[in-house]
Amino acid sequence: MKRRQYVTFFGGSRRRDIFGSEGSRIGWILPALILAAGFTVLLIWLIGGDDAPTGTLGDGSPAPSLLYPISTTTTLPAVTESVSCPSAVVGWPTFHGSGDRAGCVSAPLITDPTIMWTANIGVQGWLNNPVISDGVVYVGSAGSAQFESDGSDGVYAIDVLTGDTDWFFAATLDVNGVSVSDGIVVAVGDEGAVWGIETATGNQIWTNNVGVPVFGNPLFVGSLVVVGDGSGSVTALDAATGERRWVVDVEGALRGGATTDGEIIYAIGEQRDAVAVDLDGNLLWRTTISPNAPNASSFRIYAAPTVVDGRLIVTLVRDDVYPEPAMVAIDTATGRLDWEAVDTAGIKSQWGNVRSAPAVVGDLLVYAEPYFDGIVAIDMATGQTQWEVTAGAFCFPQWPSPAVNDGLVIVGRHDGGLYAVDAVTGTLSWSIYLGDHDADGVFPDAFGEGFCDWTPVEGFSVLASPAVDDSGIVVVGTLEGYLVAVGDSSW
Repeated sequence: MKRRQYVTFFGGSRRRDIFGSEGSRIGWILPALILAAGFTVLLIWLIGGDDAPTGTLGDGSPAPSLLYPISTTTTLPAVTESVSCPSAVVGWPTFHGSGDRAGCVSAPLITDPTIMWTANIGVQGWLNNPVISDGVVYVGSAGSAQFESDGSDGVYAIDVLTGDTDWFFAATLDVNGVSVSDGIVVAVGDEGAVWGIETATGNQIWTNNVGVPVFGNPLFVGSLVVVGDGSGSVTALDAATGERRWVVDVEGALRGGATTDGEIIYAIGEQRDAVAVDLDGNLLWRTTISPNAPNASSFRIYAAPTVVDGRLIVTLVRDDVYPEPAMVAIDTATGRLDWEAVDTAGIKSQWGNVRSAPAVVGDLLVYAEPYFDGIVAIDMATGQTQWEVTAGAFCFPQWPSPAVNDGLVIVGRHDGGLYAVDAVTGTLSWSIYLGDHDADGVFPDAFGEGFCDWTPVEGFSVLASPAVDDSGIVVVGTLEGYLVAVGDSSW
């Protein structure tokens, strides 16, 4: 029996990480939580018999009750009335599944996770997010050594059912994001190139060199493909020919990519400069995102925004920890600030930087919080926190964005695990370890308190975001250099 149940532990101090520095710490809060947890478990043991939490470890032996939380939430979760997605998605053809970056699909659910296959394709970093179309996974690779030129840099096409490589398109430097539409894979890379590649053969159809490294996730909309680069240029190319249609500049590198509701394209530079343009490149509005918070001018934007229900949801990288979540909403019609996230549920006192995009499930926005071991839900209409669910070891960074499949929130974490949370019940459904391809999904013996700070003590992190195939298979890459497909043991 594989040990996939997650064991809850309390981690160490909180630190700021906008530039990799260390800062604020929690003093008395964590010891108090530990004492409270111990007292609660003791009380239930004394009172209770049949209602006490139970479980087994990987060898089948009983697990100490302390390893199993009485409740995985800090507040009673409001039941999600709907798990519907804001847009219909066929496959997972782009980052977060669709142009609105909602990260939400409906496919067969995994209940007992198992690794179906692994493919050694090179380092999978934050920008190496797989996409899926017609049973084929397309993904860029940072190669054998990230930020260096080697023979594994390029784009891979891999059969989603078998893990076999259909073709490989070689690049000179790291390839970042990819997207697929109408038989064309568009990929971007550190060498400043944008490629149009034929899905059937892996042959190059066209290329366009923008002259600087191209980050983020390409965006197909209409006959265009939109890319953002390190200089802050948002460039629209003809998807069939690669010819440049128009360019709009923003302040700061465009790291996460652009977003669309099908008629308007939204893009935000690292320096908080946000624009809305129509499909002809006409500027509709421009605004600087300025939350009502100390030192807001130092905040940065890394992730692609999510557009839903007339709001552009933006996550923030800040200069320290703050008492509220790092998320704001912009009115898509005017560019004005609609709301700033507020921790009305009293989940925690110090909220960290968010470099990921939230996913949409019903009327909630869900994401994995850094400096913390929880998945958090926020009301999309008000920005108010709703609940959190323990999932993962305490780590400072958090890069992957979640995927939602029929109400199941699936997200990788810096500890090397992949976790699934039921958004309706607010509970952890399952977890599986991907940080070591030889471990066959089993968490290491060392997994627990102190396992993960800025890096895990063993194994490798998951930085890329997962993709969900129509079959229900979840595909995600690891920093170890493997693309991993997770399915259900019954499949």
